[in-house]
Amino acid sequence: MAFVRWRGNCAQLLTTVYDQGRSRQILLANLRSGFCTSPTLWAAVADQFPTIRVDWAAVDRALALGPPSAPPPTPTQVTWAEVAHQLLVWATTEASFTGPAERATLRAAAAVLNRWQSLR
Repeated sequence: MAFVRWRGNCAQLLTTVYDQGRSRQILLANLRSGFCTSPTLWAAVADQFPTIRVDWAAVDRALALGPPSAPPPTPTQVTWAEVAHQLLVWATTEASFTGPAERATLRAAAAVLNRWQSLR
């Protein structure tokens, strides 16, 4: 399972693997704080690390909370991040009932929520 680690104001997506009884961490991606992840990043991580399970909603929630040294976000900002994540999920996985225009609208709405959420 992947997790987010903060290094100052920068976030990393990591996982721990065990090899011959020893653990080591593998860097899956560098993340930008204050923003949600993108379907492009989801696909890149899945392609490069097919056996690693990533809960992208939890990753987006961790990014919305920001680094431990930052002032805490408002509950509304966290909700915006969660809704933006779900909009992106719908834009990428619900192709059976959404056309290109609807997917673009869902991505645009997610971008607006991410912009609002990142203004602290």
